[in-house]
Amino acid sequence: MELRQLEYLVAVVEEASFTKAAARLHVAQPGVSAQVRQLERELGQSLLDRSGRTVRPTEAGAAVLPYARAALAAVDGARL
Repeated sequence: MELRQLEYLVAVVEEASFTKAAARLHVAQPGVSAQVRQLERELGQSLLDRSGRTVRPTEAGAAVLPYARAALAAVDGARL
């Protein structure tokens, strides 16, 4: 699990879109998709519901989200 994967997951959930998350992060959309897929594989759970026009967290994704945000906040705190 990498911080970048957690950052991408949080951005996708907040933007409800892989494309908008990629634009916000200034990276290519396929890279965001690949990193989130790899995180899902590592955790053995689907974290995002991609079935509609917008992307929403699954139950597992909603459970992981606070930990992802906390990890990112801890890293930001350490940098300060």
